[in-house]
Amino acid sequence: MFKVGISGDLLNSNNQPCFGKAPLELFKKRDDIEISWMDKDISEINPEMSSKFDAILLNLPKATAYSVSEDNCKLKIISRFGVGYDSVDIKAMKRKNIVVTNTPNAVRRPVAVAALTMIFASASKLLKKNNLVRLGQWNERTNFMGMGISGKTLGVIGAGSIGTETIKLSKPFFKNILVYDPLLSEQQINQKGAVKSELLELAVKSDFVLILCDLNDSTCGMIDLEFFNKMKKSAYIFNLSRGPVINEPDLEYALENEKISGAGLDVTTVEPLSTDSKLLKHENVIITPHALCWTDECFHDIATEAINSILNFIDKKTILNQVNKWKSKLLRNELIVK
Repeated sequence: MFKVGISGDLLNSNNQPCFGKAPLELFKKRDDIEISWMDKDISEINPEMSSKFDAILLNLPKATAYSVSEDNCKLKIISRFGVGYDSVDIKAMKRKNIVVTNTPNAVRRPVAVAALTMIFASASKLLKKNNLVRLGQWNERTNFMGMGISGKTLGVIGAGSIGTETIKLSKPFFKNILVYDPLLSEQQINQKGAVKSELLELAVKSDFVLILCDLNDSTCGMIDLEFFNKMKKSAYIFNLSRGPVINEPDLEYALENEKISGAGLDVTTVEPLSTDSKLLKHENVIITPHALCWTDECFHDIATEAINSILNFIDKKTILNQVNKWKSKLLRNELIVK
């Protein structure tokens, strides 16, 4: 029997799968698979879980070297919800020959739509105008003009699958789209319909800056006070990648000293964000709980993609979206029959 543990934080308050019941039928129709829900409140996979399950469908808990440290570890595959996998110690999993997958196809369009949602909400001062009505200040609307975007420049940091989708959706709205992505050539970026830019050049020229890059050693803290000082005072910055890409104290300073017009954050350095965070005192900052792209469609597709990765592993088919690679196909097949 192939045992699959499912991250407990994927249950809603009614203890029902937040991605709906349909994707789980892919497991339930098989008589060689047994599924179990893990506790909701765990923050890290422990060795006991790794000794119990052959596969883990993982959302927020971390998978670390400690998670797979015991000799009786039987874990063979971690199928991660979403595109980011910085919560998984890839090197530790590789040492243990544990496959790690993600779900980039399912989140590509939803995150791109979420990014544009933040831009449009900020540019139009949506939240402020909503509050005017609720506070009985209807006639003050002339004091809160939004910013038109048709003649403006969008700067995109990171043009992977999500960045590319965002560029595609953004073309009808912006006059220019700049991209900072050191992994792509000028020709590759031009083919996406954008113009290659250096990081600080993008800061200077953009009216809206959108962060969609991976979190790694080179991007951690990359958006700092030097970057904010280069931005237009009328510009906005948005982060839908990972919180630590932005130096948050520098962002707080930039907002406090009106270096920029505002920000939109679906991610923060520490999550959940503390209710006494200085970021929350700024009315020109939109903050969402790392969930802006979460919709019924999005989570259904994420779950389906993640589950299919596990099924393909069991059936010795091509593994979808594997982020760590095997040296040989034989090694993967040997893992299944342990």
